[in-house]
Amino acid sequence: MYQALYRKWRPRTFEDVVGQQPITTTLKNEIRQGRPAHAYLLMGSRGTGKTTCARLIAKAVNCLSPVDGSPCGACDICRGIDSGAVVDVVEIDAASNNGVDSIRDLREEANFLPNVTKYRVYIIDECHMLSPGAVNALLKIMEEPPEHVIFILATTEVQKVPATIQSRCQRFDFKRVGSDTIAARLLHIAGEEAIPLEQEAAELIGRLADGGMRDALSLLDLCRAHSGQITPQVVSQAAGLVGQEHLFQIAGAVAKGDLSQALELIARAGEESVEYDRLCSQLVSHFRNLLMILSSKKPEQLIICLPETLEQYRAQAKDFSAGRLIRAVQVLQDAQNAMTRTASRRAELEMAAIRLCDPRLDQSPEALLDRIEKLEAKLNAALAGGLGASEHRPAQRTQVPAREAPAGPAPPPPSSRPSTEPAQEAVPFPQWGEVLERLGKLNPAAKGAFTGTTAYLAGGRVLIASDSPVFREMLRNNEYTRDSLKRAIAEVTGTRYGIGPYNGPAPQSQEEAPKAAPVEDILQRAQEAGVPVDIR
Repeated sequence: MYQALYRKWRPRTFEDVVGQQPITTTLKNEIRQGRPAHAYLLMGSRGTGKTTCARLIAKAVNCLSPVDGSPCGACDICRGIDSGAVVDVVEIDAASNNGVDSIRDLREEANFLPNVTKYRVYIIDECHMLSPGAVNALLKIMEEPPEHVIFILATTEVQKVPATIQSRCQRFDFKRVGSDTIAARLLHIAGEEAIPLEQEAAELIGRLADGGMRDALSLLDLCRAHSGQITPQVVSQAAGLVGQEHLFQIAGAVAKGDLSQALELIARAGEESVEYDRLCSQLVSHFRNLLMILSSKKPEQLIICLPETLEQYRAQAKDFSAGRLIRAVQVLQDAQNAMTRTASRRAELEMAAIRLCDPRLDQSPEALLDRIEKLEAKLNAALAGGLGASEHRPAQRTQVPAREAPAGPAPPPPSSRPSTEPAQEAVPFPQWGEVLERLGKLNPAAKGAFTGTTAYLAGGRVLIASDSPVFREMLRNNEYTRDSLKRAIAEVTGTRYGIGPYNGPAPQSQEEAPKAAPVEDILQRAQEAGVPVDIR
């Protein structure tokens, strides 16, 4: 009979446990020194090794030939615990045996000496589901446990375990296993099992497992049955990541404000047997992924998808601001909550789509702020293209001929006159902070490159000072960055400015200019007025 990978590759020693080295090291040292605790509380998310470590503790404290604190796995006790033949090690599922009677029976049985082992070990899984009466019964024996009894409690929701129980246990917090660690373990198992697993596929499984080693092995088993060569595409199909095109289409309709198309796409998804509450949940994840694209420097570590799908996210994220994406997630989450209280789930999703496509129908503070921000941007852009654009162009005056013009040679045209005006000095640009804030909404990556810079005004140009070669490269060669910066400046100031690097010394502001001493100033003024002053 075929045995699932997560069962076949369950750790046999503490050294085999993946990603929990601090915990396994502590447990090994306690058992090697002959000082195990009378009660353990193992907490953490699913698939991180809680039950596995509980069984390893039960075997290690009773093993006839322990090896450096770990069970040998070969003696009669170890093999008997693995097969369930040893009655002194009892596993209780608190989800189905959570009554007070079960714990009372356990308490009476615990008073008897073990049959073949050194310790009676009680493993209580999902202990947070014990009833209040069962907790009180368990608490009584945990206060004064017999010397031959060890309790091991495991839970995924430690906040539901009473503090009176927690305070009597040695507590271990099982962390989620890193995706890189999971991928390395999967590649090792695949090599031993002759499974053709690609590196990128293992990394994708590691991200999909969300920190659970058992989930990763189960998904590897599924991919193994799905196809021979396991590629990222095979993993995507097995995990149900395909078929996301309708999410991009709905988000695209929201970006354009095309309500008709958004409602049509929602209706089409319903016709294809997609549940509306599931579609709403998928849209929440979709807009969240778009937000990660705008907010994170390494979104590929936060978004579980294929590389080509990540590029689709990058392209679509340009159509949204971070504020609009946050509001989209909030609106859809409100729709999710409302779906639990009504039978008309489609109507709730459609109303959410209407609010997203037409912000005028959304009276929430976030929607109003988004509308005000758009109005300000349009106003400043209009000023930059109209009135403001003329501020830095020389005024063209219409020459009106006089009735009696004096004779003489005509003056040369303006373009042929030599310029006698001095070059305008660079002065600090006071609105640079506001420009960077606006730039963060238009192009978050560019804002990161411009953080820490200073800017100056020189005629019709904004000159940016920075010693970073990355900044200079972006300013010189990245057209998208240049356009974003120009747009941010125009929307904040209402004026179109050119941009460029600042290469001169930092100009001295008036506040920083050295001031003459008060006495010297008075003497100078007196001399200028012709008043004799005798200084002795």
